Amino acid sequence: MSEDDFFTEKQTDGVHLSLKVRRWLLRQKTQYQELVLAETTELGRLLALDGKVMLTEADEAFYHEMLVHPTLLSLDNPQLVAVIGGGDGGTVREILRHPSVQRVFWVEIDEAVLNACKELLPSVHRGAFDDPRVELVIAPGEEWLPKFRETFDAIIVDGTDPIGPALPLFEPPFFQACRQALKRDGILSLQCGTPFYFRDEVRMVWRNLKQVFEQVKLYLGFVPTYPSGLWAYAIAGNFLPNLDAADLHRRCQQRGLTNFRYYSPEVHIASFALPPFVQELLQ
Repeated sequence: MSEDDFFTEKQTDGVHLSLKVRRWLLRQKTQYQELVLAETTELGRLLALDGKVMLTEADEAFYHEMLVHPTLLSLDNPQLVAVIGGGDGGTVREILRHPSVQRVFWVEIDEAVLNACKELLPSVHRGAFDDPRVELVIAPGEEWLPKFRETFDAIIVDGTDPIGPALPLFEPPFFQACRQALKRDGILSLQCGTPFYFRDEVRMVWRNLKQVFEQVKLYLGFVPTYPSGLWAYAIAGNFLPNLDAADLHRRCQQRGLTNFRYYSPEVHIASFALPPFVQELLQ
């Protein structure tokens, strides 16, 4: 390996992100995608799929905390959760921090990704693969979920960007299946790209959710290695509670949730304040 090896993601035609690689851990063509794991010089271990950064050890918590906690802290007593995707285990790890959670169905299409992440990313999953509350299912989420009706307190979609093979997870038929599988006050959450570069994709996901759910809210977070750094998430349901920072602090305390790297009750509240260019995008 050359000392000057880099992993480079083409984020747009004119914007590329390059991370210097100390050593390549795995480069594999799976049944579904190109899988890369590498040790970078600056940001720890890197997971990439089809040339796109899924996480680095340095900033994965920024993403996983913001995908999970705004949803689960909005629920009084989340017990049954479905995760679609999330083969690295970071999302399941954060869900398992909530003591009321009794069972997590973790549905991932690519077993090769699961095997690689279990072995090479222990700092991310932190034993989530072996937690007795977790049931791991190898299947396409859009085929697995329609079997359920009014089952889940939360469904969290941790997929790749809303293009290519992941596109079915962002379209109305899948969202209809999510609505059917959620309890009456259940919540769906998902990432939906960057409103800075991927405006059409974010608008598409927003509009598709609005076709299916009574209430939809977009919120923002910062993930340094994702395109533009500004990342959008959405939550959807028939009833989304309006909690203030005091409510969220109380729930964190009751659940023993401490030592966040990015999330806080104040960040939670602020993340729903959308800048004008994002508001315009959704009109």
